[in-house]
Amino acid sequence: MDSDRGLRFAVLGPVRAFRGGTELPLGGPQQRAFVAALLAAGGRALPMDRIVAALWGDEPPARAVGTVRTYASRLRQVLERDRTRPEILRSDGDGYALVVPDEAVDVRVFEAGVAKADAESCPKARRDLLDAALRGFTGGPLTGVPGPDADAWRTRLEERRLDVLLARLDLDLALGRHASAVAELGLLAGENPLDERVHALLMTALYRCGRQAEALAAFGVAQRVLAAELGVRPGPELTDLHQRILRNDPSLDAPDQDAGPLPVPEAGPEPERPGPEAGPERLVLPKPAALPADLPDFTGRTVLAEELVRALTEPVEERAAPPVVCVSGVGGVGKTALAVHVAHAVREAHPDGQLYVDLQGVGDRPLDPSVVLAGFLRALGVREESIPEGEAERAALLRSRLADRRVLIVLDNARDAAQLRPLLPGERGCSVLVTARARQAGLSGARHVDLDVLDPVEAIELFGAIAGRDRVAAERAAVVDVVGLCGLLPLAVRIVAARLAARPSWTVRALAARLADGRRRLAELRIGSLAVEATFRLGYDQLDAAQARAFRLLALPEATALSAGAAAAALGADDAIAVEDVLESLVDLGLLDSPAPGRYRYHDLLWLFARQTAERLDTATERAAVPVRLLTHLLTVQRSVTGLVRPGLFAPNVSAAEEEIAFGSAARARDWTFEHLDVMLSVLRQVAREKTAPATAADLLFTLDPLLEEGYRWSEVEPAARTLADAAPGPYAEGRARYVLGRVAVHTSRLDEAERAAARAAELAGLVGDTALRVASHDLLAHVAFYRLRPREAADHLERALTLGREVGDRAGEMERLASLAYTHVELDEPARAIDWAEDARALARELGYGAGEAYALYTLGMALDRAGRLDEAVARYDDALAICWSQGLRARESYVLLRLAETQLRRDRPEEALGSAGQSLAIGREIGEEFQVGRARVALGRAHAALGDAGAARACWTEALEVFTRLGVAEAGEARALLDGLRASREP
Repeated sequence: MDSDRGLRFAVLGPVRAFRGGTELPLGGPQQRAFVAALLAAGGRALPMDRIVAALWGDEPPARAVGTVRTYASRLRQVLERDRTRPEILRSDGDGYALVVPDEAVDVRVFEAGVAKADAESCPKARRDLLDAALRGFTGGPLTGVPGPDADAWRTRLEERRLDVLLARLDLDLALGRHASAVAELGLLAGENPLDERVHALLMTALYRCGRQAEALAAFGVAQRVLAAELGVRPGPELTDLHQRILRNDPSLDAPDQDAGPLPVPEAGPEPERPGPEAGPERLVLPKPAALPADLPDFTGRTVLAEELVRALTEPVEERAAPPVVCVSGVGGVGKTALAVHVAHAVREAHPDGQLYVDLQGVGDRPLDPSVVLAGFLRALGVREESIPEGEAERAALLRSRLADRRVLIVLDNARDAAQLRPLLPGERGCSVLVTARARQAGLSGARHVDLDVLDPVEAIELFGAIAGRDRVAAERAAVVDVVGLCGLLPLAVRIVAARLAARPSWTVRALAARLADGRRRLAELRIGSLAVEATFRLGYDQLDAAQARAFRLLALPEATALSAGAAAAALGADDAIAVEDVLESLVDLGLLDSPAPGRYRYHDLLWLFARQTAERLDTATERAAVPVRLLTHLLTVQRSVTGLVRPGLFAPNVSAAEEEIAFGSAARARDWTFEHLDVMLSVLRQVAREKTAPATAADLLFTLDPLLEEGYRWSEVEPAARTLADAAPGPYAEGRARYVLGRVAVHTSRLDEAERAAARAAELAGLVGDTALRVASHDLLAHVAFYRLRPREAADHLERALTLGREVGDRAGEMERLASLAYTHVELDEPARAIDWAEDARALARELGYGAGEAYALYTLGMALDRAGRLDEAVARYDDALAICWSQGLRARESYVLLRLAETQLRRDRPEEALGSAGQSLAIGREIGEEFQVGRARVALGRAHAALGDAGAARACWTEALEVFTRLGVAEAGEARALLDGLRASREP
């Protein structure tokens, strides 16, 4: 027996592997990147150096080769069950090859389908082939996979998908399906605002639907976006189309009548019925019609509904088996409503009837398949005495009864695959539509659809359909708030809209106020027998003890999403893999969402339900410990990050989160911080507010500080630091929080506030012997002195910080202080001393492997060389600094270097070059939100314009700079004012 039969791989979405209907565990994101790299090679062997470059680029970790070998070993255990057969993952020299047939890789199947479509001459057949190929995409390609090769392949696949999708939509318009194409094209235009092909198709589809004004408005949108983003006008083809729409050009008319939003293929001739020889019962051929009524206010899901219709109405002769479509999702997301709506849309394609049953899969008494089979057999005309006793016999009789017939079977609210399998038909004429909370992975050959919440526009439309569109029009902003508080969950929106419809004296704003209280929101989401909480409880009651505990406790930290390692830490578990298995099972049950491999989050209302359940079942001590454990884990990882980004300050601390913190490069480590900053700050604020671990919260703030200089995320950090400082947590925690508040203040040019915060931090540091904080406080006071143009005072603080820092072994800090002293001596007009300080700083940065530090040292060296009159050397050092900034994503430092480069270019009498450098500096300053830098860049831009003889442009730049500096209350306002005065004086006779 071939043990590897059914092995297939997917990259058109998350990177995944399956054997039969079972997904295989491919490991974490980096290991999946290894799989993706091998799949991209198409069976060719990749040498080790190429694999390392694919996974880590130019900065691989020290043990990159060993890590790749480990990935290969793990994958062999997963992929090669029968080691007597040829290897799937083959060693080749020092590298590897992943050898699988083309039909086992979804991207190759996709390309084969496109090639087949390209060879097809019939437009309808070609359109259907392209559509079938596109269904291979299950999300963004290579979702969550890191590495430069994955990034490049992802971009190519997204572009390829868009090209094919546009070709299919073009065929839709050619076939007269403009109405069904409008919604899809509207979404595409929002996702691809700079693609004129999308705008052209959307305008054409709108025009053919009789919506000429909207087609012209769509051109206006395209025109504005192209001008704002690229500074260009629409191309000749789009402009010509606009003119043709204005004059109602007959060539734009539809070639054929639109097929409608839910195209259903013709049912074809009635299947032949067996003759009398088949027995008396076979002569009675009832046509069951058991579908519930379609909802009159069914809203949205247009594109998805069309996809399901197509899947259920594929021509019988093209089927290999009965199509089975499984729609899964959280309770209340609208699975049944969608299934019933689609079922009604495909009735004509199933002329022998429709069977429907609620399998009650989330209750404590799911229907026995044997009972359901008996009901189906009765509906199909089998007399009671002829129904067999056993389940297997009943299933066989059902398959026999459905042979040569075209019946739709809707199996609503299923529990698991075991409940479903006996109910499936055997021949290809019938179709099956299943709904379930959990993904039914055990159903071989089924198509799975994960149903998400409504988009905001759909949610508002549903609310208006029930509560009244006049109420939406009167209080649209409040309606937006209400559907947002409902988490866009259809059941919740339906309930609050029905409550409002039953209470004509209520305003939408009053309803929003009631829902805004998180403690009572679930109680408000109830009307009659409908209740969101009851729907959630049905799912929760299915969980085992480990699942239930994880579901409850992981809702306690105020975090948007958690990794498996972070979740294990929060739960106090040592085995992160076991915790990940539990989390994946919760995803399968529709109680958690996984936005990317290894990341987990709650729907807003499920989060409330889980927290309230924890309040009922878990002790206050256990609840309080969860966010503290998570914060401690985040501090451990962040210390490792900071130790890589700023060498010598923290040693990497390898713990249970080893996979998570083995970043391998400063750039990847920095990325981790900014990807997780919202989680860290949310949990930090929570712990500070609850006063459960102030020292840990303070340490995390302090550990983040070195990265915030380049990430420029001060506005996000300030609320967390202020919450901690105001909680009166004791001198140690308050001191560190006050210091961070001072850092925020100095970078937002609130210098008095910064100086007070730094002085208070230094005072508190002295009380508790926090030498690291004393060092940082002197650094901050030096920074304030720089901004106040007091370089001698700044030098005094830096020298004290330098001495104290050496006591605690902060070598990266020593390097930064050497560079800052160089800056100081530039301002003191002592360029020779400044050059010496800067060269010492650069040498130490190189010794430490501290890239960001070297960029700072080169920046100060360039200033010193400029002051010494060595302008060409200064430009060379600035160029060196920019190269580091670009390679490591140091946006703030890049802006500073570009500004100094512009000043040096002016002194070299190259105003055109200065204009470009200052303009780039200004753009980055605006991007990172540093007003002071914007003002300084404006001064340099004005000088460049003045040198080029454009006094008007110079005046505009210096006027804006003066406004910025005056608003910030900084000394540079005097310089801007003097420049404007000089300009005015030069114009006087």
